[in-house]
Amino acid sequence: MAFSYVTEPGPINVALFQVTHGLYILTARQGSRMNGQCLDALMQVTNAPPRIAVGVGSRSLTHEMICESEKFCVSVLDRENPACGDIVRRFGFQSGRDVDKFEGFEAVLNEHGIPFLPEAVAVYDCTVIRKKMVHLETHTLFVASVDRAGTRDSGEPLTYNEYRKTLRKERG
Repeated sequence: MAFSYVTEPGPINVALFQVTHGLYILTARQGSRMNGQCLDALMQVTNAPPRIAVGVGSRSLTHEMICESEKFCVSVLDRENPACGDIVRRFGFQSGRDVDKFEGFEAVLNEHGIPFLPEAVAVYDCTVIRKKMVHLETHTLFVASVDRAGTRDSGEPLTYNEYRKTLRKERG
């Protein structure tokens, strides 16, 4: 079967759903205020020194907090966690400008006071490398050093594609 090439944004996005990647919770802090959001745009860019890159929407509260503090934390979601859908809804389907996403939610604070999910498969504490920030109109690509990382002995990372399949099943 031949490929059907498309040029419109909607069909291009359908094709981009074939890119495999994880689903994460990106968290940050600004003063006493904390926020988090779902993130699927993360990649390891070097292993020595350990660095990752994340793409974050420029209008989000999390983006604002990262620009101010130059710190963030990433929690890798566990596909075996039955609460994964609720976690994604909490951090992905509402704005931190309207609600406190951490109200009534169990989180642990890292040494910088940034929350992370204790049931995550892995956690990365990061510092933005300011000279490596790239503004991409609607998003900013933050390249950051991974200062500390933690892993659990069990669990498997949830991929964005797996989550989308689960979401489709839930919607019928």
